[in-house]
Amino acid sequence: MSIKTFKRILAVTIATSMLAMPLTVGATDSADSTSSDSSVTRHEAASVKTTSEVSVNDSVVQNELPGIFEITASPAVTGIAVRGTAAQIKQKAGLSGNESPLVRAYSVERKKSPAVYASFDAAASIVGGKLVGGINVDLGKVAEGKYTKLPAEVSVPATIGIKNYNPKLNYYVAKVVSGGAIELIPVSVEKGMATVDITGGLAGYGLIVK
Repeated sequence: MSIKTFKRILAVTIATSMLAMPLTVGATDSADSTSSDSSVTRHEAASVKTTSEVSVNDSVVQNELPGIFEITASPAVTGIAVRGTAAQIKQKAGLSGNESPLVRAYSVERKKSPAVYASFDAAASIVGGKLVGGINVDLGKVAEGKYTKLPAEVSVPATIGIKNYNPKLNYYVAKVVSGGAIELIPVSVEKGMATVDITGGLAGYGLIVK
């Protein structure tokens, strides 16, 4: 997905209302944020996925949190499903009555996000593995039509679908935050589904195999 296209995806359905909100790109890559393009047509808004699931063979995990999902075809990640409801995350994050948690997840490509991929590659070298793909996940909240990030201390489990899963390989997930800080985070894999804890704010999550 191009930066221009992603900046135009500014609406998500929460309950029955369309809320306009800015989107960001790249967990560690900079982007031009001066664009005044702050609205989309209903047709454009309707094309944005506001639900997501992870489906592997006969197993399906449904996403439980409202959000925006742009997981394109990739060699590694087939989808993401947050395993916490809006009510559960709202309680965990201590949100007020007019605040609603929201997740935004989108694929990142090496040629468009070289900085975040450099960090992914560094993490892969630590374990002697190979990076096969990655996504950015932004966990935040919406209040009165404005989006802000949740604190990094807020975490929630999420399931990531692995394309071409090989049970003979070991899988790792590298988390990269703004500034390039790298963290190898625990991951459990079962039948082609990797479950990890995602945290508040924007971070890149790279899938590594060995």
